[in-house]
Amino acid sequence: MSAAATTVRARKLFVILNPNSGSYSARSVQAALETHFRCDDGSCDVHQVSGAEDLAELAREAVSRGVDIVVAAGGDGTVSAVAEGLVGSDRPLGILPLGTGNILARELGIPIDLDEACDLLAGDFRTTPVDALRVGNRHFYTHVGVGIDALMIRDTTREHKRRFGRIAYTWTALVRLIGFQPRRFFLTIDGRPYQTRASEVLVANCGTLGEPPLTWGPGIRPDDGRGDLCVVRASTIWHYLRVSWNVLRKTHRDDPNLRYFPVTQSVSIKTRRPLPVQADGEIIGETPVEVTVVPGAVRVAVP
Repeated sequence: MSAAATTVRARKLFVILNPNSGSYSARSVQAALETHFRCDDGSCDVHQVSGAEDLAELAREAVSRGVDIVVAAGGDGTVSAVAEGLVGSDRPLGILPLGTGNILARELGIPIDLDEACDLLAGDFRTTPVDALRVGNRHFYTHVGVGIDALMIRDTTREHKRRFGRIAYTWTALVRLIGFQPRRFFLTIDGRPYQTRASEVLVANCGTLGEPPLTWGPGIRPDDGRGDLCVVRASTIWHYLRVSWNVLRKTHRDDPNLRYFPVTQSVSIKTRRPLPVQADGEIIGETPVEVTVVPGAVRVAVP
């Protein structure tokens, strides 16, 4: 982890809880918090999201009230929405990973178990700077992708995610692969143009792909001050099987259907016909899209 990490203890927390994330109920999360914190004296204030709130603004208001840490209790989408209100702030972000993927939490070594995650925030913890990927006025912390992964996220229902977890994503991806043909992409990487046909173009701030130890590629970290552009050029079942085999073996760079480009400033992604764009597991629009790297955008509580 970054050498810039520092150790702190939080005495006043503001928790933004998304009750629609993952399989935990709002009641079970509240019970876990009450086990680890004094929630009756105002030191741990919990706001349960109803769906209409601006989570970034809630985080900003909490900082203005003097809380020590703002905690996002939810999936990666909730985490990025809450973190938006902390960009440029000296107050850290805490994460209670309640979602299906919990990619940023896994990447930073934050416990996936709810009680263990609460225990982390209740004691002495480190804070470390984490980079962001900015699209328009919003910041994201795991991936910004166009292609199969965006189609998978768009077409996987909330009900299926709740019932089947990560398997729901896998099934949708397999269905979308049937008959899918690579598209022409027009990329500009730190000012350099590049064209390719691909089934997936993804700007990665985190390396985690599905369950650890699967990764998008080697050396992808959320605290190295850069992004990594991954281009998947697979077009046949044989290509996908080969890519999968190399991912399992961690020999990504030996696969001719995988290309990697470092991004230190920005990357522009264009297609002839609009394709959906996902960021941190949420559909945010369509191509064209420009992604800018923001080093050390927020500080996050880690073990």
